[in-house]
Order: sequence, then structure tokens, then C-alpha cells
Amino acid sequence: MVAGLAMATALVVAAPGVARADGLHHAPVVIYGSQIRAATGRLIGTYRVFRNDGTGKAVPIPFQIDELNSDGDYVLDQGSPITAATGNGLFDLQDELAIMGDDIGPAERPTQFEGGTPAEVYEIRFDYRGLPMPPAPWAPAKNAGAVYIAIFPRNAPPVSPRRYVVFDRPNAEVKTTRYRYGFDQKNWLVSRRVEMKVPDPKPGQDPYMPILDSTTFFLRADLKYFLTFEANHNSVSSELEAFKTGPVRTIVRITYYYTILRLNFQLGMYTEISFFSNAIFLPAVLYNPIDGPSALNSGSGFYYGLALKDNPRDYKIQTNMQPWQESGLINFLKSPFERMLPMYWLSALGKDRMLYMELTPSQQMAKLGAAPTFYREDKSGEEIRPRGNDAARPLGKSPVNLAMNFDLTKFAEGDHLVSFRMYVDNLLDEQRIESYKLMNRWVVYAQRVK
Repeated sequence: MVAGLAMATALVVAAPGVARADGLHHAPVVIYGSQIRAATGRLIGTYRVFRNDGTGKAVPIPFQIDELNSDGDYVLDQGSPITAATGNGLFDLQDELAIMGDDIGPAERPTQFEGGTPAEVYEIRFDYRGLPMPPAPWAPAKNAGAVYIAIFPRNAPPVSPRRYVVFDRPNAEVKTTRYRYGFDQKNWLVSRRVEMKVPDPKPGQDPYMPILDSTTFFLRADLKYFLTFEANHNSVSSELEAFKTGPVRTIVRITYYYTILRLNFQLGMYTEISFFSNAIFLPAVLYNPIDGPSALNSGSGFYYGLALKDNPRDYKIQTNMQPWQESGLINFLKSPFERMLPMYWLSALGKDRMLYMELTPSQQMAKLGAAPTFYREDKSGEEIRPRGNDAARPLGKSPVNLAMNFDLTKFAEGDHLVSFRMYVDNLLDEQRIESYKLMNRWVVYAQRVK
């Protein structure tokens, strides 16, 4: 993602699919095996996941189990075989179970299972902890729910036929029940477009409507007593190395390589991106080889930018980030650092769509006050497109009208654990946006019920 910051990451895009009125919430749910230890250790093919339909009948829901190897990388079965043979076929403690919150049912043990009687059944319960609680604004309508993991050593019943996400490799597109994401095949780190799925298209109408023209990033490092270099997505060589696609999410592994001028180190990096139906998650380990506080001059920075098709003025935009302010070639916050927040967010609500982004900074970022700032330019994608997306340009001169900006002088050398999430919804529901901010208040645990 950042040229000059070596990254080993797991990026997940989440999509809820068809909204269920009786679901628990609308966010994707990724559960580590270590969170439900009692239900792990069996062959992946023996697992099925059900919900109680409210009458005591267990009905299958879409799910997938994704293996992670000893290096923390996903075991991807398509494309290059770089990790394909590194799994063991078991649901282990480091592996992940992915479902959608829309499919979580009541926390009531079902009495009848479709397709036969399982040998073991585990209740995976979700409880909402902390404030606000109903009837407070933005509180979840329900405080608890569950799904049921059933294990069939023999004759496992069919899985749910529903799919929330599909990866079209020839066209480099991820298609979900909410959006279509088009990779830029010249550089897989950025998108060439993101389109929202039209809920009820008219005959002959394109079922997708553009919302993002493109994405980009820009980095400027002004090294003390040395040199200054700038880079954007075109400064990086990248390729889609391997991928895995299932009913709930698609995971792609993108490798990229960057040589910083004539410095003595070269950066070889990769990121693993998972796409769900309505969101993008990026838990990332960033390695920064340059100690910003001691090695970089003021004005060194990085931004991740979006080109909204519509003018940002047409959205209701809210954020808890401070605004970006101009300071030389790169613009930063002029006011002194006061305190870091545990999470930074930005929401953009249109008349029939919503975008929501959140970033959880690393402990090292918090210690140095490396808070992101927010950039907005009230011009449409068509107005900023003539600036061109080929050359590396700072904010105000690039085709970007919405961005997160970072001061690299506050990034220490070493690893940074950062989490980034972006949700895309093809409806307007402000309460749903607020519920996304409370996802860390859900607690999950498992118990055997059969």
C-alpha cells in the first residue's frame, strides 16, 4: 500500500448480501479459531454452519473457513502455488471462520437439522457488551444472537447455495451483492473504479452505478541532509499472485516491489485483501524502514486518496479527524498535537448510498501522535480527472477529492499494527453506519450443546 513502508497484511472486504430483517447486524464477522477453541481441530469439510429460523429448525447459512499457515499468510488455492500447500486441512486455532451478521439468528438451540443429525453441535454466541444499550440511539436492536456449527464426520449435508461475493479473474473484478470493485491491472494496489449495485434496476438499465472513479496513494520523503523522493501507485510494480474465493469473501494476494532511488535497501512487499459484500477490512502489519522523527524533514507525508464520481458537497460527510491544512509542498495540521483517539472514522452519506471508513492506529503511532488528517475538495470526479493519475502529485494537484493524510515524521522505524476498514452500502441508513462504529463491543464465545 505505502511505497516505503513494507507491508504484510490481511485486507478483507466485507459484504452482507441480502439484508435479513431478523439478522443480528449488517457487518461481516470473522472469527479466529482461538475464539471458539472447543469447536476446532476437525477436517474443514466436516463443518456446516446453521441458524435457527425461529421455529426450531436449523437452516444452513453461507460460511467459509480460511486457513492461515505458520507465517500468518492465507492458504490460497488459485493462482501461484506460493501458499497452496501450506495448510493441513484442519480448522486450527489460527484459522478464520467468516459469516455475515445478517445471517446470525436467535440464541435458541435448534431441534431439527436439515440433511441429517450431526455428531457434534456448538453454539457460537454473540453478545453485545457496553453502552449504548437499547433504547439509546444507535444501540443494536438485539443484544444477543447465535449460529450453530455442526460437525458431520460422514455424509455431510449440502452447504448453503447462496453466495455474497464472486471474483471475476479475467476481468479483474470483485462482484458482490452491494458493489463491483475493478482492479487496475497495471497496478493491483489501486482500483480503476468502484460501482454500487442498483437495488431495483429498470429494464435495460446498467445494474451498477459508478461511485468511485479511482483510488491512488502518494508518498513524499524528504530525508535530512540527503535527498527527497516522491512516489505514487505508478512507482510500484505489482501483480496478483494468488487468490481464493468463497461464498462469503474473496481473498487476493498482491505482491509489489519498489526500489527507493539509490538507497541501500529495496522493498519487496505483499498484501492479502479480503472482499466481503459491503466492506473492506485491512488489518495490516506495516514495516517502516525509515525513522521519521530523526530522518525526515517536515513535509514528509503519505496519503490514500479517492476520486468520488460526485462532488463531496453532494454527500453528508462527517469525521472525527482534524482537517488537512497546507504547510509547504505537503499539507499537514497546523494545530499542535493534543491526544490520539483509539479509532478514526469518516462517513459519507448520499441519497441512496453510504461509504464508511475507519482506521485504528498502531501503538507506536499513538505514542508519537501520528493522527491522520482529513482532506476534502468540493469538485466532482469529472472536474479533477484532467489532473491525470500518472505522475506523483500532492493533494490539490492530483485527481483526489477525499483522502486520509499522514505525517511521516511521526512514524518511527519498525512494525506498525494498523487496521483499516471500508464499508460500501447501496442504501441510506445512518443508524447502520453508527452500528459499524460499535462492532468492537460484540463478544463471541462457543459452547458445545450436543
